[in-house]
Amino acid sequence: MKKILLFAFTIFSVHFASAQVTSTYVDDAPYNYEEVDEKPQFPGGIIEFKTFVGKNLNLSDYEGGSGVLKVSFIIEANGEVSNAEITEDLGGGVGKEVKRVVSLSPRWMPGRNSGKIVRVMIKIPLRITG
Repeated sequence: MKKILLFAFTIFSVHFASAQVTSTYVDDAPYNYEEVDEKPQFPGGIIEFKTFVGKNLNLSDYEGGSGVLKVSFIIEANGEVSNAEITEDLGGGVGKEVKRVVSLSPRWMPGRNSGKIVRVMIKIPLRITG
């Protein structure tokens, strides 16, 4: 009898544990910026974010023209920036430099969906003047 009870308990525990792993994985997927109830906010707003990027860029070697570069990144639940990627680059090393600066960003106020703090994917265009 003890063996049957132990076996039933083990089956139940394994099933419950695997269900938890699956739901945790889904909850960790980042939301798109447009999908969340409360958008992540840079301290001072998006204009202040663009000012931060502009002040910290080192484009002394850039000889290209003007244009719009697009960068995407994730605002984590703790407000940190991660996974910065350049989705549209101007070449000449600008994308690499923008990626470096965005990764240095101070913490943001995280986004929320249904009252819960969530990871949010943001895509931002940045005008570069050469």
